[in-house]
Amino acid sequence: MKRMSWIAFAMAAAALASGGSPEEFTATAEMTTSQGTRSMPVAFVVSRPLTEAEARPLREVLERGGQLALKEAIRGADRGRERIGAFEYPIDLVIKEPVSDGFRYLLVTTRRLKYEEVRESRDSLDYPFAVAVFDMPEFGSGEGQLYTQASLAIDSEGGVRVSQYGSAPGRIKDIRRR
Repeated sequence: MKRMSWIAFAMAAAALASGGSPEEFTATAEMTTSQGTRSMPVAFVVSRPLTEAEARPLREVLERGGQLALKEAIRGADRGRERIGAFEYPIDLVIKEPVSDGFRYLLVTTRRLKYEEVRESRDSLDYPFAVAVFDMPEFGSGEGQLYTQASLAIDSEGGVRVSQYGSAPGRIKDIRRR
């Protein structure tokens, strides 16, 4: 079997797109900080989700190359946008899969590393993603979790496991379709 270069793989992953019009969601995110619980508006625009089967080649990238290899493979794929408070970020990976009463969304953004993290080689460098995971029923509102400094792993059952650095993940509530 011929091996694909990282650049060719990233381009192929970006080309795997399911058609359809963008989906838009609004919600409220709650994060617990040292100053207490903070709430802020969030919005997601999902334009090119992958199915779990289409995203499967990325599993090998993660297993063989780790967090940074996956970060390089998905960066710039432009699968949507997310706005958290006043800040907007591109979404680099979207996996959409059916659940019993709707769909589960996994949105991954490669986060910008802070100067201090890089200069001091902090452990947080192993958590290069921001991730939103939520279930959206066919009718009504959804809920989920927001990971601001996240790493991804494949669990023993083949699913994606998300870990938050240094604190508990935030909560996304009252998710509604626009």
